[in-house]
Amino acid sequence: MAMIVKEMLEIGQRTLERAGIYDAKVDAERLLCHMLKLERGELFMMWSKTMEDGQCNSYFELIDDRATRLPLQHITGTQQFMGYDFKVGKNVLIPRLDTELLAESVMEYASCFKGKITVLDLCCGSGAIGISLAKLCKNMKIVCSDISEDAIRLTKENARALKANITVKKGNMFDPFKGRLGNIKFDIIVSNPPYIESEVISTLEEEVRLHEPLLALDGGEDGLDFYRQILKEAPKHLNKGGMLFLEVGHNQGNIIAEKLAHMGQYTDIEVKKDYNEFDRVVICKTQVN
Repeated sequence: MAMIVKEMLEIGQRTLERAGIYDAKVDAERLLCHMLKLERGELFMMWSKTMEDGQCNSYFELIDDRATRLPLQHITGTQQFMGYDFKVGKNVLIPRLDTELLAESVMEYASCFKGKITVLDLCCGSGAIGISLAKLCKNMKIVCSDISEDAIRLTKENARALKANITVKKGNMFDPFKGRLGNIKFDIIVSNPPYIESEVISTLEEEVRLHEPLLALDGGEDGLDFYRQILKEAPKHLNKGGMLFLEVGHNQGNIIAEKLAHMGQYTDIEVKKDYNEFDRVVICKTQVN
């Protein structure tokens, strides 16, 4: 039956609350905005507007999908990152707002370089980091790479949709940048690799555990498998004085910083915390001499 917007939202919120959705009110509103193609601020201007039967049914179908713990982003098909709307898909990690600190850190330190900067977004996923940098920093030449065919496809789609001029390469870690005549090198390498311990994955919330790709989550027994490879190979693909930016797990910053210091190939090692005071980004520079 027909129903006013306020009533629909209240029913949607209660349904999501019963399903254990953390931010039920916000999700109920976002789903209606998605269905009606509205900005969230516009929704409140329609508070007393009556929705027809078909609209009500369509909305509650979306609510039912979310109540199964299907991620909101998989229902809407998008996630905002650094002010841009990125397409997302079930086989590629959804960009997290926490990762914006990683992109912001690259932008902050980019002034250390003169002229055009070459940047590799390693394990790029949806391309959110590299594409955002390409849009916001006109002095950067961006290359995005990932082993996942789905990630490569999605990165290309996002680059086209956002009119970002980037290069996309498919391959395992640094393999696309190795050559018989020498390795391709960059001024900056930025990466948000898988870093969750294998045994922890089964304890994650259902949205992540059941709907996010294991390939993008599992960092091995101690969560550090990908960091070991990146730390070992990055100097071969960085120009002298080049910089490495890594997103890390909430308790991994000092561990990775110690590994960097022990290797003797990196200087200016820094661990940045997020707004919750958790480890989030590790930054370092390759030796100049």
